[in-house]
Amino acid sequence: MEWFTPPLVWFWTVFVALICWCVHRFLTRPGSRIAAIKDWLAYVAIGIALVVGIVLLAAYGPDKLPIEPKWIGFAFNALFVFGYTLKVARPLWAKPKLWAVVAGAVLLHAIVGFSVLVRVGRIPLVWYVPVDMAEIWAALIAIQAACRTTLPPMQES
Repeated sequence: MEWFTPPLVWFWTVFVALICWCVHRFLTRPGSRIAAIKDWLAYVAIGIALVVGIVLLAAYGPDKLPIEPKWIGFAFNALFVFGYTLKVARPLWAKPKLWAVVAGAVLLHAIVGFSVLVRVGRIPLVWYVPVDMAEIWAALIAIQAACRTTLPPMQES
């Protein structure tokens, strides 16, 4: 069974399993399958763009990054926090108050995050979990208070 050990075989096995899982999800999903395919294609495009970007940076980028890794982590943290917040608040996208609260939260996130990261040399990634949860919770509470509505529960996607 030496043919089964190369990493490429494992990669293809996982890849085929993921494709089968996606097909199963499409067939059993309630609602529009076109919307599901569009979502899936968007996720694939984002994933491919990330992989290509990382490979190009590793192959052709400078040996030492011009920016410290803590700032890259902070940028991904902001993308996660506000991306998830906006995903949950999608029913309120047409309300200007939502965008005012999000702009204020982004500004507060940037000011507090910058002031902490300037003073600290390195932040363990474990610390991002409770901070992200608190930020998402606070942003959603502020959005609901400003828009004077409650958000519907998220559907499993």
